[in-house]
Amino acid sequence: MIGLSCSGLSGIAWAEDPVRQNLLLNVVVNGQQRAGVDDFVEDNGALFVTATQLTRLGLILPPSSTATGDELVDLATIRGWRYRLDSETQTLHLQVPNQNLVAQQLNAPQTPDSGAVAHSDNGAVFNYDTQITRYDGQLSDSTTGDLRLFGNYGVFETSAVRTHNPYLRRTVRLNSTYTISDVEKLRTYHVGDFINSGLPWTRPIRMAGMQMTTNFGLRPDLVTFPRPGITGEVAVPSSVDIYINGIHQLSSRVEPGPFEVTQLPVTSGGGEIAMVVKDASGRQTRQTLPFYTGASLLQKGLDSLAVETGMVRRRYATRSSDYTQSAAALSYRRGITDGMTLSSHFEATEKLTMGGIGADLLLSRHGILSASLATSQFGSRQGNQYGLGFSHLLPAMNYGFSILQADKNFYDIAAANDDAMPGTTLRASIGFPVPPGNGSFSLIYAKRMVNFYNDYDLTSERIATSTLSATYSASLPYDSYGYITVLHDFDNDQGSGIFVGFAIPFGRRATVSANSSMSNGNHHQTVQARQSAVQRGDIGWKVANQSGSRARQNMALDYKSPWGLIGTEVERSKEGNAFRASAQGAISTLGGHFFASNTIYDSFGVVETDGLPGITVLQENRPLGKTDRNGVMFIEQLNAYENNRLSINPNDVPMDVSLRYTELNLTPGDRAGILAKFPVRRSNSATIRLIDANHQPFPLGSTAVLNENGVQQVVGYDGIVFFENLVPHNTLDVQRNEQPDCRVEFDYQPQANAIPEIGPLICHSGEKP
Repeated sequence: MIGLSCSGLSGIAWAEDPVRQNLLLNVVVNGQQRAGVDDFVEDNGALFVTATQLTRLGLILPPSSTATGDELVDLATIRGWRYRLDSETQTLHLQVPNQNLVAQQLNAPQTPDSGAVAHSDNGAVFNYDTQITRYDGQLSDSTTGDLRLFGNYGVFETSAVRTHNPYLRRTVRLNSTYTISDVEKLRTYHVGDFINSGLPWTRPIRMAGMQMTTNFGLRPDLVTFPRPGITGEVAVPSSVDIYINGIHQLSSRVEPGPFEVTQLPVTSGGGEIAMVVKDASGRQTRQTLPFYTGASLLQKGLDSLAVETGMVRRRYATRSSDYTQSAAALSYRRGITDGMTLSSHFEATEKLTMGGIGADLLLSRHGILSASLATSQFGSRQGNQYGLGFSHLLPAMNYGFSILQADKNFYDIAAANDDAMPGTTLRASIGFPVPPGNGSFSLIYAKRMVNFYNDYDLTSERIATSTLSATYSASLPYDSYGYITVLHDFDNDQGSGIFVGFAIPFGRRATVSANSSMSNGNHHQTVQARQSAVQRGDIGWKVANQSGSRARQNMALDYKSPWGLIGTEVERSKEGNAFRASAQGAISTLGGHFFASNTIYDSFGVVETDGLPGITVLQENRPLGKTDRNGVMFIEQLNAYENNRLSINPNDVPMDVSLRYTELNLTPGDRAGILAKFPVRRSNSATIRLIDANHQPFPLGSTAVLNENGVQQVVGYDGIVFFENLVPHNTLDVQRNEQPDCRVEFDYQPQANAIPEIGPLICHSGEKP
């Protein structure tokens, strides 16, 4: 095929030159046909192509060629490339080295991206948790409430706790916060009460003011830590299988040339990737690659930022509004490479400035090394803090340590507000599986040393805790589980002890367990049987007996109703008898509807079917229930910022009703509600049976036109034709051989849950004027 114009070569005026011509050619690279046709230029026997076209063909120019964009390249001058032009088939055959081929991308399994913008409808939720206790003849109660107002404008949430007993009567506000998120920029903004973000080597504090943070949770499909990949090259068409730690993850076909698999689905820690390549003759090669990654690392170029400013909050949960001095904090992390993440932090309050830097380094396949250095100035005191850590996590063994060491003059915002600064925080651990069976052993050493200073009399007091614990746990027959822990407190002999326990499951929800402990000269044994109330309609119960110095017996009964979880508990001990009654749940409003339900922790939804009752609603193909008499159903749990697939069963829909669709993908915002509307309409339909003057069915293929709306239908077998949108009085024009034949008039009366059959109706020839 030869043409005189060529897309991609516009602006080059060669059409007048008889020795130059534009060609549209099929292209075969190393024996593999490329899709479509491509633009080339022939000039005095030489063949030219733009660098852009070569890129589209999956080819990479060697470093010796400097052409880019729409610059033309003479194929004969590219070192190592050979070509042959078949004029009869208009096909260009190219032979290029593998290093000049763009690697084929094999798609590893990924967490699906919702691909939709989060939406929230206007509504409100009030969660409550109340408990009434009678102990030793005295009555007490406590209630925690949480109110959320939400919509596309964000979420406002406020919570409080009320306590009423013979010794204390008070109501304390806990948090009041307005939150709005920007999914595109992965940022969340808080105005009100919040906990500042910080880094592993800083201490979080409660504040009230404004906060802006990077929120990777807005994209549940996004993996922030680096993930390994593997590359290969084949000379003939082959199949590739990828295994991660022995588990098959990917199968794919590859054409001759290089290929690569990136962003493999791995979790934190190390392991091995195995790639098995098999050609058509059955010849097989295997390549292995060790890897290591961790959640403390960020992918190259990915960063996170947190900026907070406001007032420091003290005595949370005991005072509603104890705000003291102003403060500000900033934290930043960035993935410099896939193996290095740097971090920095700055915070300030009255008389205090503190700042520091940190780094997380990937040590090949051996683990991750973390280090930090911070310095502070509090009044005339200047202090420093040093941090160092290492983690190694493999299926065969995991070990690591972390230490933060601060001198006596180092302060942060928390320390400046009377929360003493730990001088030493140390943790070291090791764990590994223990054969035979599914046993595991872990050893943990922890040390924390806090210096308390009195600025008035310049005295100090050091409080230290150092513990060493060893734990062996194992899976036992019949899905049971057992453990033994030995704990030694180096600073307090009374804190040392031995703890032993096991649990045996019965069915899906019931468990029988027993444990024993010996600590501080006291022995305690507990035997317990319990069944959890997990889903609506479940009944939960517990029976427990504890012997020893704290001997007591208790029984509990729970019922998870559609409107909330209610429970009772009776306990007997030598101190006295107690009775407790509790209720927790939520009251919500959305779309003009009100609901009582179990506690709503995340997002929720309301299904509307335009007033149709008894329609089965499914979530991810799992039946949840049926719409009520108003055609409404409440769904207690949806996943925020993810696609939630809701559907209805069309078999439950009356025959005279038609659906626009039966499935919806909804993406609600955080802690918000969303309406799932399934619009329906009455079809007002009927089947009409038509016969002629001889009482014979109208011929198959005749056409009938409903005059009221102009809709035309084909007559089927036995003279039957189907129409929707009928009115009380209707007129049909029936035609044969595209010529007017007759007219029929009839009345229509809809029937509930049925499609009426009308007729037979006689259509007399010539009756239509």
